[in-house]
Amino acid sequence: MTDPTSIVIVILLVLMVVWMGHTNKKQTQSMKERDEWRRNLKPGDKVATQSGLLAEVVEVLPDYDEIVLKSEDSVSRWRLAAVTEAPVRPEYVPDEDENADQNADENADAENADADSSNADADGSEAHNAANGDAQSEIESDADANATDTPLTDNSSELTVK
Repeated sequence: MTDPTSIVIVILLVLMVVWMGHTNKKQTQSMKERDEWRRNLKPGDKVATQSGLLAEVVEVLPDYDEIVLKSEDSVSRWRLAAVTEAPVRPEYVPDEDENADQNADENADAENADADSSNADADGSEAHNAANGDAQSEIESDADANATDTPLTDNSSELTVK
């Protein structure tokens, strides 16, 4: 009869080998997809490098494993492996739009509360509407306070080096 501890160790070793093989397969597949993407780059494609440079492809030199990139007004030559992915820029949302969306959500919540209160009996509806009017004025005063924020200024010229 075999020892139960040795059976557990053998099972764990087998599971570890299977897991390592599966992970290696996924990594190899991912690397092949990335290499294929790099080979299919053509002039005009937008790319990003591992160092964070956002650029446009000017020329791909597969014989030398190099790529020529243009960023702003400079042209530079990179190893093809340095190009990692197409750049993804998040959508820019100005603060004014964000505050407007937040105020619209608050107004919608207040309107839903008004709709709920209309189902209540008529005696309490006047007091409820007066309370909602106060809440609405608070929302408007908060929006006015957000609108009067002063913009940040660049004080870098005031810095001195000792």
